[in-house]
Amino acid sequence: MTSKTIIRQFQTHDAEALIVLWQTVLPSSQPWNDPGDVLVRKLNRYDGLVFIAELNNAVVGVVMVGYDGVRGWIYGLAVSAEHRKSGIGCRLLKAAESALQSRGCPKVNLQVRSTSSEVLTFYERCGYQTEDRVSLGKPLCKSSCADVPTIQVTDEINLSSISDSDKPAYLKYLNETDEFESSMMSVPFPYSAHDADQWIAKVCSSSEEQDRRRSWAVRRGAQLIGGISLFEMTIGQKAEIGYWLAKPYWGKGIMTDVVLCLCSYAFDEYKLFRIEGRVLATNPRSASVLRKAGFDLEGTLRSCFIRDGQQVDDLIFGLVRDV
Repeated sequence: MTSKTIIRQFQTHDAEALIVLWQTVLPSSQPWNDPGDVLVRKLNRYDGLVFIAELNNAVVGVVMVGYDGVRGWIYGLAVSAEHRKSGIGCRLLKAAESALQSRGCPKVNLQVRSTSSEVLTFYERCGYQTEDRVSLGKPLCKSSCADVPTIQVTDEINLSSISDSDKPAYLKYLNETDEFESSMMSVPFPYSAHDADQWIAKVCSSSEEQDRRRSWAVRRGAQLIGGISLFEMTIGQKAEIGYWLAKPYWGKGIMTDVVLCLCSYAFDEYKLFRIEGRVLATNPRSASVLRKAGFDLEGTLRSCFIRDGQQVDDLIFGLVRDV
């Protein structure tokens, strides 16, 4: 029986194979073209515009698509050498064009090096035409992550900026137990290197003004042992709080101290009147942290999530600044 190539949207478990394919087919020495970084930046937009060609459970092709509301772009179409001239590239391109059309995109563009005659021929056969344009570019790469203020919680515990060097700690602690996946809203298990890269890139590029969030590493000395964020934040009004702590440090009162300290800082620095915490009903430890930090249970969103096939309530806690 002949195997059939499947064209589908990218899933996180495709990351490693996709990156290897891009590195092999489209090698580049430019830092902004690093496939791992490109994929992280793209997926942090949550637009679903990355498509995979799969044959016998292996990734044999990929295309990434962009749409900014003015025109669409085709980026990084690659097919493994042994599967070229089999129609996979055309099918990927059609999937990309269809996705753009469904979003109301009126026109699509792409860039090809003038010396890549075989690639130019492929696109011309797919209906693309060379246009009288000059391609201009300017690197805007950031050299480091954005900083947040360091906050001393206790003599041992502090909150500080997250950086690329924290990746091993994320991989260690978030793979120690699957309890994070079952009790939190969006922590995958197993937690992959790509998951860590995507998270670090997201929090390092976030800002109070545009992204309405600030994220800190919870550290014991210099070692990351957890994390805490303020998000959906409106300066002078309110924010939501979310956090996690490595399992070896549970039951020591660390996260209660961290939440108390950050809430006090946020009320003063960001002039907030209200901080909200949402906790799954299957996560009594997190609910206990909020109660100890002075939060009140204000309501329940019934059957808000599915965990292990069961409907789970979402508990809403609130802390209001004294006036």
